[in-house]
Amino acid sequence: MIMQQSRLLMSLLLILIAITGCTVQASAPPPSEELSDPNAAPSTPISAPVMGYSERLSAGDLEGALSYFHDDALFYILGLPPGGFEMLSGKDQIQTMFEENIASHFKMEVEVLSVVDDVVTTRTTTWHDFTREIGAAPVEATGVYVIKDGKIVAEAWHVSEVSLAKIKSAMAEVMPEEQEADMPDETPVSEIAVTIANGTCSYAGPLALQAGSVAVTLDVQDLDKEKYALTFFNLEPGRDSTDLMASTIADSPPSWAHLLALPNDKQPGETTEFNVAIKQGPVYGVCWSSPPDLAIGSIGPFSVAE
Repeated sequence: MIMQQSRLLMSLLLILIAITGCTVQASAPPPSEELSDPNAAPSTPISAPVMGYSERLSAGDLEGALSYFHDDALFYILGLPPGGFEMLSGKDQIQTMFEENIASHFKMEVEVLSVVDDVVTTRTTTWHDFTREIGAAPVEATGVYVIKDGKIVAEAWHVSEVSLAKIKSAMAEVMPEEQEADMPDETPVSEIAVTIANGTCSYAGPLALQAGSVAVTLDVQDLDKEKYALTFFNLEPGRDSTDLMASTIADSPPSWAHLLALPNDKQPGETTEFNVAIKQGPVYGVCWSSPPDLAIGSIGPFSVAE
């Protein structure tokens, strides 16, 4: 049983990560259809790389699909279990995902919602062998692409609230219910240090906070965006990190996510300090970069000691 659970979990992670927010026709193009050229002229619409890589991935052309991505492209997956956040860094990791897509009869229907400067936003509906098997297909999401010099340099994929609910329900049916893990026995702290580097954020300290004013040091090492931020939330009962990260596509937090402090924009390459008033736990942290406004990581959840 343990081996079966492990295989299911591994399949779920690989397959759900593979549900990207890209643009693909409802079925693979016929052999006679000419696929988009990754070396298209500058006059080509900004959305062309999104369309091109999607067409080639649908046609099973792994190398063609990868050719539309910058070598150092970042791929964010937001709102999927277990933690609500995953990042693929560079073509090698993206290639692994695409290989699994091609082998799993991946199908996608997409509508381009907007093109603003170098940012393309899409609405995506996807089918995959595993999501069909567990009854969660189709999966709906919003994809946000950043294009530079005709290549995709970043993609953020946000699962919809409706699809996340389906996935959670399906997981509950195919996975035995697990007992809630005990919070680590740690001494609560009133100071934490978070680093933003290589397109995401990290934290290596205790996951227990002392109620009251918590001093936060934010070290922004990345230089490629104009602004960075770190926000903290309490969530209403029944919500977790997957719900929170899926909701980061919205202009403002949902009613069930309570922002603990107004975010202060931080400049690239700077280290700053600020305080957050903490009353109760659990507390969830979300890191951001802009433009465009993207959630680029999460920390926590933190327990809170009175």
